[in-house]
Amino acid sequence: MYNKRNRKKGFIAFVVLFLLVIFALMGIAYTYSSRMNTDILYVESQRIKARNYAQAGIEKVKISMCNICQKRGTQDMSIIQGKPYDKEFEDGGYRIVSVKPFYLKGKVFKDIPHEVKGRIIGKMNVWEVTVEGYTKNSKTVVELKTILRIYHDNIVY
Repeated sequence: MYNKRNRKKGFIAFVVLFLLVIFALMGIAYTYSSRMNTDILYVESQRIKARNYAQAGIEKVKISMCNICQKRGTQDMSIIQGKPYDKEFEDGGYRIVSVKPFYLKGKVFKDIPHEVKGRIIGKMNVWEVTVEGYTKNSKTVVELKTILRIYHDNIVY
């Protein structure tokens, strides 16, 4: 026959086994949660990297616009797109999609008089710039659109 001592040993073994199963399930859940968070962080870091590449493309457009205006004296900025202006890095890059005059309700914002204290000192053009930034590893693509105001002021000394 069984005595009380053997019953207690069986009960303790059952409780220990039950606790081991619970701790094992908690460990599996923690590992799964950690893995999911790591994946989410990786995707977010790739998105941020692609956005930074697109922002670098917008900065390149700004620099190119200033150079074109100073050297050539032209205001045709549609030439700032394509292979000469696109840049590729080791793990991503940017592509300039379009540089075009800004339109709002059928009105083009080009050669608008630039006034300071009621006096016209030059002209202002507004451009809509679209740039795509991308990463190679995760194939993440981010498109940035921005509006740039370029001032062409007559400098008077």
